[in-house]
Amino acid sequence: MDYYPPLKRRVLPPPPQWTKALGAGIVAMGLAIGTGELILWPHLVIKYGLSLLSFALIGIGCQFVLNREIIRHELATGEGFFTTSARIFRWSVFFWLPAALLIYIWPGWASAIGTTLSALFGFGAHIFWSWVTLALVLVLTFSGKAAYGMLERSLKVIVPTFFVILVVISAFNLSWADFIAAIKGTFSFGSWPQGIDINILLGAIVFSGAGGMLNLAFSLWYRDRQMGMGAYAGRITNPITGKNEAIAATGYTFDTSDENTMHTWRNWMRYVTVDQGVIFFFLGFITLFLLSANAYFVLRPMGLIPEGLQVAVVQANIFGNVLGPWGFKLFLVMAFLMLFSVMWAVIDALTRMVSDMIYTNAHAGPFQKVFVPFKRFSMGQLYYAIIVLVVLAGAVLVPLKQPLALLVISGVLSGLTMALYTPLIIFMNNVHLPKPLRPSWFTNIVMVGVAFFYIFFAYKVIAQYIA
Repeated sequence: MDYYPPLKRRVLPPPPQWTKALGAGIVAMGLAIGTGELILWPHLVIKYGLSLLSFALIGIGCQFVLNREIIRHELATGEGFFTTSARIFRWSVFFWLPAALLIYIWPGWASAIGTTLSALFGFGAHIFWSWVTLALVLVLTFSGKAAYGMLERSLKVIVPTFFVILVVISAFNLSWADFIAAIKGTFSFGSWPQGIDINILLGAIVFSGAGGMLNLAFSLWYRDRQMGMGAYAGRITNPITGKNEAIAATGYTFDTSDENTMHTWRNWMRYVTVDQGVIFFFLGFITLFLLSANAYFVLRPMGLIPEGLQVAVVQANIFGNVLGPWGFKLFLVMAFLMLFSVMWAVIDALTRMVSDMIYTNAHAGPFQKVFVPFKRFSMGQLYYAIIVLVVLAGAVLVPLKQPLALLVISGVLSGLTMALYTPLIIFMNNVHLPKPLRPSWFTNIVMVGVAFFYIFFAYKVIAQYIA
């Protein structure tokens, strides 16, 4: 039984021009680079070999398909994943809400940034710099009129800059023989690395892309960019500097019998394919490939393994190998910018997910009495209050663990949630959407394969703990 109001009928707006396709895909790529690509994969490839790149290719390929299907539902309804999930399982909010907090409250990126800045400036403990960067998240968030806009604008500068410098450095560091060996490793499917911890491998596969519930945040990011039927949902605006916009608790639908409307729909799906396929999948994997190959052929002969508190700092030798001390510093600057953007995106995603679930259930559904204390607040007020609490929690947790350990914890928990929500997305898109908007049989087959992939790894992790 659906306890939420039915979707309201509106007209599907046209997609933006192709030249503006550099949107949420650049956020996804930034998330990918700053999680698995910059931290976990170079560490693993040095220790277990280039054949691990085949798992990275599978992981980021799975997430491309997954992101596209998550976004499909947002474009068609203007609803975030969590609202539609509650339409199917009304109690699901009491699972997703604590799960998001448990997975993303850990300040692994803040710790990695702290060690990076400590090495860059040559003074100050990593904890001090971690606290400084967490505070900077709040400063930047509150300086913009719309929560999402500042984040996307920063990544549109940082990600392309990092990518271009990495390509140039790789041309000096790597020979053709190195490139060919790395390419062979990428396509060595079925080669299981001996002695690897399944938890670390799962964390790396999950983070060869956005990872875990961060993929679900794309339904909220696309809605805030007013994509598809999200054009009618409203944006999260700063209650201090921006004009408050009304946010719809539930979504919309449109007439699928009109051919012109369906042509517009197909254009939307092509837009998503470019945004996620070219930017997130292709450029994201090239970045992972180059960082891992540089780590294997440059750092490994030096006897350097990026791990512990130095997980990002050690990789500065990739640039330093060509450009000397100046290159070492340049990598640290770029690593800081990338890791900071990712930390900001993760904090934004967590805050956005928590705010969305609280706001929706305070205004609609069977649990309005539970969430009634929040009904008086706008979405903007909830978002900006919660982001302050998330940053403060991160500041308290920073001294507890090293960044790699924190990210492995987050990765394992993320992988378990992906095993749960991937089948749910298949159901949502094949049952809750009108037939003309549903995925093709080929997409469904691929999604079933993706679901089994995550379920298999979740089983392996659980079986290991039971054993």
